[in-house]
Amino acid sequence: MASSDDEDLRLAMAMSLQQSPTGVAGDSTIIDLTSDTYEEEEEELRRAIALSIQDTEIKGVLHANTTTTTTTETPATTNETSTTTTGPATGFMGIDRKAMEQERLARLGKRKREPSPGRPSKQVARSPAVTEPPHHPTLQYPKGVIKRTFATKYPRTNDITLDELLEASKVHTAVISSFMFESDWLYVKLDPRTTKQIWLMNAPGEDVQQKRMKELEETGVPNLKLHFPPMNGIRSMHSKFMLLWGKEKLRVVVPTANMMRLEWGEVANTWQPGCMENSVFLIDLPRRGDDTLGQKGDLTPFGRELLHFLEKQNVGQKVTDGVLKFDFAQTSHLAFVHSIGGSHKTEPAHATGLAGLAQAVRDVQCDEVEHIELEYASASVGAINDTFLSRIYLAARGEAFTTTSSVSNPRDHIRIYFPTNETVEKTTGGPDCGGIISLSRQYYSAATFPKECLRDYDSTRRGMLSHNKLLFARGRKTNGEPFAWVYVGSANMSESAWGGQRVLKSGKVGSLNIRNWECGVVVPVPDDNFQQLKLEQDEVPPMSVFEGIIEVPFHFPGAEYEGRQPWFRLG
Repeated sequence: MASSDDEDLRLAMAMSLQQSPTGVAGDSTIIDLTSDTYEEEEEELRRAIALSIQDTEIKGVLHANTTTTTTTETPATTNETSTTTTGPATGFMGIDRKAMEQERLARLGKRKREPSPGRPSKQVARSPAVTEPPHHPTLQYPKGVIKRTFATKYPRTNDITLDELLEASKVHTAVISSFMFESDWLYVKLDPRTTKQIWLMNAPGEDVQQKRMKELEETGVPNLKLHFPPMNGIRSMHSKFMLLWGKEKLRVVVPTANMMRLEWGEVANTWQPGCMENSVFLIDLPRRGDDTLGQKGDLTPFGRELLHFLEKQNVGQKVTDGVLKFDFAQTSHLAFVHSIGGSHKTEPAHATGLAGLAQAVRDVQCDEVEHIELEYASASVGAINDTFLSRIYLAARGEAFTTTSSVSNPRDHIRIYFPTNETVEKTTGGPDCGGIISLSRQYYSAATFPKECLRDYDSTRRGMLSHNKLLFARGRKTNGEPFAWVYVGSANMSESAWGGQRVLKSGKVGSLNIRNWECGVVVPVPDDNFQQLKLEQDEVPPMSVFEGIIEVPFHFPGAEYEGRQPWFRLG
């Protein structure tokens, strides 16, 4: 499996180098996430402009993630090459710095005549501003939502653009984690000269990290620091999340998308429609009323696991203290799920990987299961077998994997949504867009691979290719009550993402070995949704139970392959 994963990664490296450059920083400048007053933002902006004017002809670039660590996800080959091959001289990340400085100065002058950007902007203030208490603004997503990513030239339904999600004019600090970055595009979306940023990146070793540190130093970009989570024994930093600090709220975002234009439904021209779709969870947390740091012990399970994940990624106390200044009370119905890379020889205090998923199911009170059905939409599929399916099945029931665990016929209860070769050929982007969708022919050809579980991923937005990682669960509890929940996050259907664990010859359960950093959110379906259904006794709720929670992005039930071949990225 390792050799195939390495081949996947080499392709990812080669293709990434053709994409827009990105960076990894070792900048010693401390980005203070707890000092967030308007006056400090003004000073940061003035400093950023001054630094930028001194360096309008910056040399050096930050290359895209080039790792030698294992992953099953690779960037797509697209037509998204830079269009700035002629015209004004450009610097860091292909941006015309001089022109952008003029725009920034103009905006700064306008900003001095208008209210603080921390207050509601005209774009989102649909009610009179005077009705909003200054310290208790109306939050857009106080309970959390799941949305589809925007797709150019497709009808707007329950989707969201990256601009709508970021609300850049209201964000003074951002922490962004992604496996891949299209940095010139993101730089325009969220300018580090006006927004302090930390990017969590995938990087293999100290030599590469030092190289990236030097590259970033040469660019002189202000307010941008990039961070490497610990990678000892870990092959891929694959987690995707954003923490967006505003004056009155912290927006927590968990997408299935990388920070790439293609994956957020945008294109680099005016004629091409979007070709790839993703999903995103987001929630707005209000600032604590007393403006003090909350205590870890007082957090909801969602808050505790999010904070634990950040601590394990070594993001620093400035970040975690910044998170603790906000109120997690409205996250009590949610669960944050993580995969912390490495070998876990003993049961950790904070369950991770599939054990973490099982704990999340218990936290949202969807355990004690009599019957369950699972639909897993995955952008990549690893070397899975019945043992792995059984562990997924147990975790989805909220049960631990033990030496006595036994699941009969897990293939009867799990469907995996992954596109056929025919479907990819017919998508808007075609095979060129399919480079990021991964299934090895070697894995598929193995006698132990559960081929009958595969279903063709056919998007409800015709022609779209999926990069989603979604797990839908529906069933009945032992007391007869129906339940349903959905996981949205970065974890694909693989042991690299969820962790491998075996029963040893000694009869004991071996170490939990996780190759990737991953994270996601479990959102349960509320009781009201079931009351609207007229279910027969013991009937499993239909997929329509998710209406109002998530717009299911694929046609259900998915078509069986019936002799068709899956999409093999490597041919």
